[in-house]
Amino acid sequence: MAYFTLAIQVLKIPDEFSGNKIKKLDGFSSKINGKRITEIPAILIGQLGKNDLYSSKITGDEIMQFCFSKILEGQERLGGRIIMLECKNIEYLKNFYRKYGFDLIDKDYDNDELLQFIKILTEEDLI
Repeated sequence: MAYFTLAIQVLKIPDEFSGNKIKKLDGFSSKINGKRITEIPAILIGQLGKNDLYSSKITGDEIMQFCFSKILEGQERLGGRIIMLECKNIEYLKNFYRKYGFDLIDKDYDNDELLQFIKILTEEDLI
């Protein structure tokens, strides 16, 4: 009826990000061994969708809740605190992901480039 894919991905930090913003993503610092952090490991939601034949049988909210439950199962074993995803620049999709606490990465996007969203897991997410 529906599907999603999860993978480990490297979040490349845009050059425009301040040290404070990098520290917020990393959770500890904006530098390692005196050098600016440029990449952070993340959990990627690679795809999320449903089969058109079953569109009335399952909602996007149900798919996202199941996806989050699997992310949290993995997080208990492997750690990590950032979830990322990419989507087309479609208002419905952007609003859907924002509803779940995802924020658009503020950078310059090419016209046909997918938008990148991230969510930093909090203690409330993990309980």
